[in-house]
Amino acid sequence: MSGKEVEEKKDGEADGEEELPEIAEGTGAPTHDPFSVKVFGISKTQQSANGLRHNDHLRYRQYCTRRLRRLRCTLRWKNGRGRGKQVPFPSDFTDWRYLEFPLVCAERAWSYGVQLKADNATANTWNPRWRLHSVRRFAKALQWAEFLENACKIHADQRTQREAEAYTAFMAGTMMLEKEEWQEALTKFLRCRKVCEHLALASDQAEGIIFKEHATGLATSIRECKYNLGMGYDDEDDADTDVKAGKGRKDLSGLSYRGHGLANPPEKIKAQLMKCLTLAGAIKAGDADDAGKVVDLNEKYGELSAEFMDALNDIHGDMISANDTKEAGSEGPSESEWVNIEAFARELSICMNVERNLVLLWKHMVKLDGLEAIGSPEARKTCRPEEGMRYCDLLKEDLESLKELPETSSSISSALSLYIQVALNCRCFFLALCHSLTGKTLESAALFDMLRSRTEDIALEKALEEPLGRLHPLFERVVKSTPTRVSQWRCRSLAQLCSKAPKGKGEDQEGQDASAAAASFPPRVRDIPCKPLLFDLAFPCMEAPDLEEILPKNRSSQGSTDGEKKAGLLGKVGGGVANVAGGLSRGLSGLWGRGKKDEPAAKK
Repeated sequence: MSGKEVEEKKDGEADGEEELPEIAEGTGAPTHDPFSVKVFGISKTQQSANGLRHNDHLRYRQYCTRRLRRLRCTLRWKNGRGRGKQVPFPSDFTDWRYLEFPLVCAERAWSYGVQLKADNATANTWNPRWRLHSVRRFAKALQWAEFLENACKIHADQRTQREAEAYTAFMAGTMMLEKEEWQEALTKFLRCRKVCEHLALASDQAEGIIFKEHATGLATSIRECKYNLGMGYDDEDDADTDVKAGKGRKDLSGLSYRGHGLANPPEKIKAQLMKCLTLAGAIKAGDADDAGKVVDLNEKYGELSAEFMDALNDIHGDMISANDTKEAGSEGPSESEWVNIEAFARELSICMNVERNLVLLWKHMVKLDGLEAIGSPEARKTCRPEEGMRYCDLLKEDLESLKELPETSSSISSALSLYIQVALNCRCFFLALCHSLTGKTLESAALFDMLRSRTEDIALEKALEEPLGRLHPLFERVVKSTPTRVSQWRCRSLAQLCSKAPKGKGEDQEGQDASAAAASFPPRVRDIPCKPLLFDLAFPCMEAPDLEEILPKNRSSQGSTDGEKKAGLLGKVGGGVANVAGGLSRGLSGLWGRGKKDEPAAKK
C-alpha cells in the first residue's frame, strides 16, 4: 500500500465518502418560499477561514468533513448503521441548510483534488496514480455541483440558480482542464466568467466584489486553455461576440448609452427611466446661490436618488431572470443587452450623485472666503474642513465607479482621471486647513506649497457627452478658483508659522532656530515607553538587610535573652561533665577488655 493510500485511510476520507443521495418523490410543488442561498459567499467565507488563505487544502478538506457531520446532526438527516440504503434527499423541507450539504460535499471533493494535484507537482517523481485520483475527485465535485444546481432549480430563487449555474460551470471547467480537454474547459470557464460578471452588476458592492474576484481569478485557466489551443489571449471569445451582437440591434427605446442604442426594456422599467430623466433635467446645479436654493436642491437630489434606487432594483431583478439564449425575434432584451441598460441607469445615477457632491463642496469652499482664521469658534460654526474632506472622498469613489462601467473609452477614462485629480487637490486643501486648525503649522505650510504647484498643472479637456457633460462646468469652476484660495491660505499659514518662530539675539541664533524648526518636520523617531517586564532576574541575588540593630528592644525580650544565656551556660557545664564521664568509662572498658583478651594467651 502506497503512502498516499495510507494517508487516505488515516484521514478517513475513503471510508467516509458521501454518495449522491436520491431525491425523494414528492407529491407536488414545495410548500416553502424559494430560498435565497449565497453560494459563492458561503464557499469563499469558509475557504478564507479554514486554510485556503494559506493554500492549505488538507485543512479545508478536514473542515468540510466536520461541517458535513454537523449538518447531518443538526438537520437530523442521518443514514442507518451498516450497509443499509442511503437516506434520500427530501423533496420538501423548511431549512435552507439542506442546500448547503451538496455545496460542502462539492467543496470537499474539489479541495481533495487540488491537494493531490499540488502534492504530485512537488513530489520527486511524477505519480500517475495521484493524477488519476485527482481527476476522480474533480469528477465527484462536478457531480455534487450538478446535484446542487438541480436542487436549486426546485427550492431556490432565480439569483441562487444563477450562482449555482456559475459554480457548476467552474467545477466542470476545472475537471476538463485536468483531463486536458482544452476546448470544453475554455467554454465552461468563459460561461462561468460571464455569469459572475453579470451577477456582479446585479449585486450590491460587498457581494459584487466576490463575483469580480472570482471572475478575475479565472484569467489564468483561460490563458492556459487558449495557449494549448493555439489562440492568443486577446482573441475575441463568445462573450464578446454576444455583447457585440446585442449592440447591433436597433434602438427601440429612444435611449443611448455612450453612443450605442439600447434595446427596448419592459414598460415598467422604461417608465421609471423616463421619470428619472425628467427629474434630472429639472435640476439646475448652477442656480444654487443661496442657502435656501441649496436646501431645495438637496431635496430634489434625494427624491431622484430614491427613484434611481427603485429602478436599479427592478433592473437587477429582470437581469437575474434574463436568458441570453433567446432568439433574435423574441421579445425583451437578452442578458448582454441588459448589461447596457443597467450601465445606462447606473451612469446617470452616479453622475447625479457627483453633481450633488460638487454643489455641496463648492458651497463649502465659498464659506471660507469670509474667514480669516479657521480655528475660531465662529469659523467652526460656519465651515468645518473635515466636511470638505468627506465630500472629496465621495467624489473620488463615485468617479472611480464611472471608470469601471462598460464601454469606457480612453478619452472618457482620461477625462475622469482629471476629475479625480481635482477632487484629490481639494482634499489636500482641506487637509492642510485641518493641520492648521490643530496647530500643525509646518505640515500645513508644506501641503500648501505642494498644492500650489499641483494646481497649476491641471488643464481640463473638452466636455464629454451627456450625462457626463453635466459635470464639466462644475469641475471647471472649482479648478479656476482653487489657485487663488490656495495662495491666500498659504500666506496665512506662513504668517502663522513666522509668528510662532522663536526670536534669537543674533543672526547665528536665528539661523540655528530656523534650522531646528525645519528639522522638526518630519518629526523625529522617538522611543515609546512600554510596560515593564514582570521577570526580575536580579531579585534572587539581592541580600536582605539586617534590621535587628534598628528594631527597638523591649524588657521582656531582654529578660528572655538573659534566661536563654543562663540556660546556655548550664547546658555547656552539663555537657562538659558528660564528656568527662564518657571518657573515663571508655578508658575503664578498654582496660577490662584487654585483660580478658590476655587470659587465653596465658593459658596457652
